[in-house]
Amino acid sequence: MTISQPMQILAGVLVAICSYFIGNINSAILISRIKGKDIRQCGSGNPGTMNMLRSYGKILGVLTLVLDVLKGVVPCLLGWLFMGDGQFLRLGSDRLGMYTAGFCAVLGHVYPVTMKFKGGKGAATMIGVCLTMQPLYTLGAFAFGVAFLFITQVGSLTSFIMISAPLAVEGIQASHNNMGILCAVVLFAMFLLSLFAHRKNLKKLFSGNEGRVVLVKPKKPKPEKDCAIIFDGVIVAE
Repeated sequence: MTISQPMQILAGVLVAICSYFIGNINSAILISRIKGKDIRQCGSGNPGTMNMLRSYGKILGVLTLVLDVLKGVVPCLLGWLFMGDGQFLRLGSDRLGMYTAGFCAVLGHVYPVTMKFKGGKGAATMIGVCLTMQPLYTLGAFAFGVAFLFITQVGSLTSFIMISAPLAVEGIQASHNNMGILCAVVLFAMFLLSLFAHRKNLKKLFSGNEGRVVLVKPKKPKPEKDCAIIFDGVIVAE
């Protein structure tokens, strides 16, 4: 169904606003409040996946990751469907709508108006955006990133490993789009936003003070049972 340009612009604005407010939903804060605490009062204070892993363990950390990834996937699909070449429900007709919606979702996570513009770092939401744009490259980068995290225990670099390759591939492919320059600008703006959101982590990393994320904790040895028999303060048998 072809629509007029003013209606297309209106649809784009509505999708962008909707995507921003989807980004405002912070799963880390919601989950931690269900547990009776606030993730912003734990660990690094960042309401995101890495801090949930450190503070609440792998299960709630992975749940936070999945929900934040969906915050990137859903807006991108909305932008892909409703901002494409002036036609509704024409999947893949123009990827600029997907980029715009994805950028707004990440912006909403990093600077949520519902939390006085103090949100998370947006890494998981960025992964969701990349997963929609380049699923195979993103899954490959994610697997490599998990292995890197397991070995180095450095969360901030892991986030950039997971998003850099898919964004680079998408940027190269977007250059062949009829709006290639604008697409590249939006993609680069997303990367810069993520970089800026991680500025404190990068500063700590270069100074050697970056917190570690331990995926597999070593088991504590069980204390040996004391089998000694004590009589009148004297060990008579062990």
